[in-house]
Amino acid sequence: MSAYLNPLPQVELFSDRQWIDAMLRFEAQLAMAQAECGLVPQAAAQAIAQACASVALHPEALAAQARQTGALGMAVVAPLQQWLQRHAPEGLPWLHWGTTTQDVVDTANAMLTAHALEALQRQLKGLQQSLLHMAHEHAATPVLGRSLLQPAQITSFGFKCAQTAAALGRSSAQLQRLAAQALCVQLGGAVGNSAALGGDAMRVEQALARRLGLKACGYSWHTQRDDWMRLGMEVAVCGGSLAKLAKDWALHAQYEVGELCEAARGITSSAMPHKRNPVHCLQALAQTKAVPQLAATLLACMDQAHERALGEWQAEVVHWAQLWTHVHAAAAALCAAAQGMQVHALRMQAHIDSLQGVVFSEQLAQVILPLLGKPEAQAAVALCAQQALQQGQPLPALLAAYLKEQGHVVSETLHAQLHAAADVQAAAQASALRCHELLTQMTSAGQPAPLNESIA
Repeated sequence: MSAYLNPLPQVELFSDRQWIDAMLRFEAQLAMAQAECGLVPQAAAQAIAQACASVALHPEALAAQARQTGALGMAVVAPLQQWLQRHAPEGLPWLHWGTTTQDVVDTANAMLTAHALEALQRQLKGLQQSLLHMAHEHAATPVLGRSLLQPAQITSFGFKCAQTAAALGRSSAQLQRLAAQALCVQLGGAVGNSAALGGDAMRVEQALARRLGLKACGYSWHTQRDDWMRLGMEVAVCGGSLAKLAKDWALHAQYEVGELCEAARGITSSAMPHKRNPVHCLQALAQTKAVPQLAATLLACMDQAHERALGEWQAEVVHWAQLWTHVHAAAAALCAAAQGMQVHALRMQAHIDSLQGVVFSEQLAQVILPLLGKPEAQAAVALCAQQALQQGQPLPALLAAYLKEQGHVVSETLHAQLHAAADVQAAAQASALRCHELLTQMTSAGQPAPLNESIA
């Protein structure tokens, strides 16, 4: 039932069938790599590959056997041994030779993680392209900046989009860098020293890595999980960026705010047909709620004793898959939200206008500072700001009246300065400039350009 929170349930990540296929592929390609290096008879390697292609493994039976032994890899090796015993006994002595069950599982997990990374990167790229498109289109669209959920100064909606696109681009690039170090073959054998393979260990590892599309790191990482964990932590950081975007969009989409809305998808409330719930933001927020706890759990799994963990690594295998699955689903939800997102610029402007210029209090205080001094200027703006909201009158006009009451001459130049300080479009230009700078930086860094747009 949890699939309703995933907009792409058809995309399989770390499924039982994928695990089985990856572990069988490891055993087949290990034998072929060893034959390539002259360590295993070619006929034996072919027999093992045939066994891996022929044996029928069922997830339920595999899980039942693994529960008895505590070793998922053994549950794969035993059926292969039985098949070889019946059909090709010449391969039996060489099956799983020079390796251990953790080598099977870790290497299979690296293969499945490579697939998950590709799936996540596709969603991040799609989301980033949509954000860049909105950034370009709304670079100078004024919107209230909000700090502590209260109106602050003016920014632009495009700048907000560009900032998020940049953050996701950094995560995407970091994921690729870390994956190049972490997605490695594991071939340490019983205690991580590849003793059975001896001086041929490196050649076998390199041949196996080439066949599986992974890296040969040249060392065992059975209980040294640093590179692996760095990759996982970046996935969690990416999840945090996605959660921030989902929350911001959901707040913009509140009915009484109404600055954004997701594409219409029919009735989204059983009791209130007028509602237009931000369903994809809901999905993304729900998916990312577990991410910090999963990251903490994975870090807690690093104290793995000696040469093989007792429980920590086994827990890591389970929670690792959950982390990637949650973050991929969140990215997919926001990618879908972005593709149909409707931006209500007039509503953004209306919220700014309703505040009667009080969001320009800092700029207005700077204008009158030469007349009053800093403390008095800030006090005058604070007083007039309250009146502006209560009376529904523009703050610049109230400040001009206040200055006259205090005996100051309010010249036409000062009037113009007060109104210029509260100019919405001018205020948005600072964010528009930063927005275009970010777009240029991202394009220079090779990140995707806005769809169907050129950067000005």
